[in-house]
Amino acid sequence: MDPFPYPWLFAVLGGAIILGIVIAYGAYKSSKATPRQKDAAEHGAHEIYHKDQSKN
Repeated sequence: MDPFPYPWLFAVLGGAIILGIVIAYGAYKSSKATPRQKDAAEHGAHEIYHKDQSKN
């Protein structure tokens, strides 16, 4: 009797789990904006808001 009858099953499942963890980690790390990006976004929002207010 084979003590480990389906090694390919565990290899495929383990690979899928590891790949999922790596993709989730990459998405988490890339979703954070740097302080420079946050400042640029805030500045752009203020510009748009003030342009809109000056038209009224």
